[in-house]
Amino acid sequence: MSTQQETGAAPEAQEAPYLEIWGDTVAPRHTLWAILIGLGISAPLYLGSEMLLQHIGDDPEVASTYALLVGLAGCLLSGFVCALLFRPKRVLGVSEAGGEGRRKAMDGIEEELGPLGDPGELPPGVQQELRTLGLYDDLREQHERRSTDAEERQ
Repeated sequence: MSTQQETGAAPEAQEAPYLEIWGDTVAPRHTLWAILIGLGISAPLYLGSEMLLQHIGDDPEVASTYALLVGLAGCLLSGFVCALLFRPKRVLGVSEAGGEGRRKAMDGIEEELGPLGDPGELPPGVQQELRTLGLYDDLREQHERRSTDAEERQ
């Protein structure tokens, strides 16, 4: 777990540090409450159903198995309750990636993997998919820029 400050969140939420758990950003206070709610719902349902089913049924092993199912249903119920009580903390902002950002990303890819090559040499189906994704022109410009840079060096 690492602590990080959330950006773009509500002003009252920015004051407290957040935790990162399994790749998600969570408030420590809400996480503690979610654990307590989960225990408060799931454990009593499991233990109560186990006692009830052992008194009703003949086989304690079967009663224990069904009690586990009731406990799992309690986990789902507590997850639903926590989802209603504790809203997500992250604020997503969508921005259009400009040409400079894409160029830097492609430079990084080329540093790691090598030259991307000419997209015109790809099969027509792949070219069409790149056009659909809006990447064909960027790849073509990157290839032309690399070709021009290589010619200038010679």
